[in-house]
Order: sequence, then structure tokens, then C-alpha cells
Amino acid sequence: MSSKPQFPIISVANIHSDFDAISKKLFEASCKWGFFIATDHGISNADKVFELSKAFFDLPLEVKTEKMVDETAIGYDGGKKFTSFAASEAILFGTPAGGVLSSKNLPEWWDHEKRAEIEKFKAECYDLSITMMSGFAKNMGLDEEYFTRIHQHKAPGHTLRCIKYPQLEEQPDSRQPRLSTHTDWGSLTFVFTKQAGLEIQDPNNDWFHIPVVPDGIVVNIGDALSLWTGKTLKSTLHRITWDNLPRNQDRYSLAYFSQPNNDALLQSIMDAGKSVGTKLTYEDYYNVRYRLTYGAHSDTKSGKKMLADVDPAIAKAVHELGVADAGALAFNEIVA
Repeated sequence: MSSKPQFPIISVANIHSDFDAISKKLFEASCKWGFFIATDHGISNADKVFELSKAFFDLPLEVKTEKMVDETAIGYDGGKKFTSFAASEAILFGTPAGGVLSSKNLPEWWDHEKRAEIEKFKAECYDLSITMMSGFAKNMGLDEEYFTRIHQHKAPGHTLRCIKYPQLEEQPDSRQPRLSTHTDWGSLTFVFTKQAGLEIQDPNNDWFHIPVVPDGIVVNIGDALSLWTGKTLKSTLHRITWDNLPRNQDRYSLAYFSQPNNDALLQSIMDAGKSVGTKLTYEDYYNVRYRLTYGAHSDTKSGKKMLADVDPAIAKAVHELGVADAGALAFNEIVA
């Protein structure tokens, strides 16, 4: 019987002054688990963003649905019915730095002051993510700017997703997960939450409950970073089940998704200079994952689909990479 591995909880307080030692710990955790909790991270306004998201989710549905999520990854993701991805609602803040301030796809409730808080939070998350990825590069024998160069403030930008898993009066249809088993698309994900519920596949492929560490960030590797590193860094399956978050409980979280630039080529650094099959950019990959996740939504006024259909050829190429949702790509439908 295999012993249970110890989940990594790592202070990053001295990540700049003790860069090599802390980066090595983060790298080793990411190779073994694909997840870790970072403490002493210095991101200053998470509590304020939590307050804003909770206040928004308390608004009437007709106010929240004024602007549904669009091609820029800005807007509301929710409604009277859930998708087969999750029994949740969310407000997304995508686009490169500064884009939230000028976006026309947010409900009027999000005034300049509130948007500025979101931009500040995203900027601090970005700085920490770049520092972490510099450490990954160094530990792989690359120059420290290797990943920085493909994570500039360009499209599609880095996305903040404020999420609420609401209490429900009745148990949903059996097809409806609390949060379906999946991997993340981009490079790094930061999850801020004060509540338990998240499970991941541990190094023994058993389901492991992520602990709640006050003021800690749950960090995980996304598909793109895993692909670049020849899957040295793990993009790990994770989920929330109804057992871990029953219908009579709610849960709030903030998920920041660090994403490479659209023109970044999704090719392992181990294959540099080699002839490979279909060459995919992150834009190709992102478009497939984005449409499979949000493509079921329609405009609340016109009834038209918010997003274009997935290109079957590109979807096939993404599937063949074998990393997205561990190879189990599926369209998320509205569940009646």
C-alpha cells in the first residue's frame, strides 16, 4: 500500500531575496503534484475583491445578466440554469492590463472605482506569476526570461474569474456536477478561497482534499505550461463534488488565470528544432477550450449565441495533445 504524500505548503515571503531556494521548492512541488499552496504572498486586496464579488452576486439576476460573457472573456457567466461544467455563477475580467477599465461588457454596477480594484488585483497576481515562472525556467536550465517573453500584456490577457457556488433548494439533475473534473488551460492558476471543497489527483492518482490555509493561494499548473515543459510540470485534474460541497452550502472563490500570448507556439522545449505535426498556437488552443466551456451561453436580449462554433480540425488537434482534461474534451451544455 503506497503511503500518502505530503501536500506542499510553501512560504514565498522571500522569493526575491532567496530566489533559487524557494523556486526549487515550487518547481519540485509542480513536478510531483502540479499543485501547491503559497503563503506570505503579498497580494494586498484579495479581501476587497471578495467583498465586491459577493455584493455583485447578491444583485438581482436581471442586473447580473445585463452583459453575458463575450469573446474578450469579460462579463457574467450564469443564469437560471447551469452548464454541465459547474453549478456556479461567475463574473469574468479578461483582456490585457487596463482592458477592464474600458470594457463595455460589464453591468453598470461595475463603476470605475470597482474596476480599478480588479485591475490592481490582477496586476499583483501577474507579478507573482511571472516571478514563479522565472523560477521554473531557471530550474529547467532556461534563461529566467524564457516564459516572461510569452506572457506579456497582450491578447488574450490574464483572466480573473470571481465565482459563487450557490446554495440550492433542490438537488440538481444527475448530469449536473458541482464542478466537473478538468484541467486548466493556461500557464498558472491562483485560487483564493476561505472554504474547503476542492479535490485534486495526488501523485498516487487518488483524490486528495486540498486544505484551507488562511491567506494562502492554491496554485496549479495549466495545460500550456505543462506542454512547454514536456509535461515535466503537471497539469493536474481537479474537481468539486456534491459530497464535498452539498447543495445547502455555498462557496466563494477568486480564480486568476495566467495565460500566454496568442502567438505563443505550443511546442515542448524538448522538441525545439524538430519537425512536429500540426502546429498549434495558444490562440488555437484557447479558442477551443473557451468555446467548449462558454459556448452554450446566448445573449439575454437577442437569444443569439455569444460565441462562434469550434473549428473541428483545431479541436481534433487539441484533443490529440492529450493534456486538456487529461484528453477528455467535451462541450459544456446547458443542463435543464
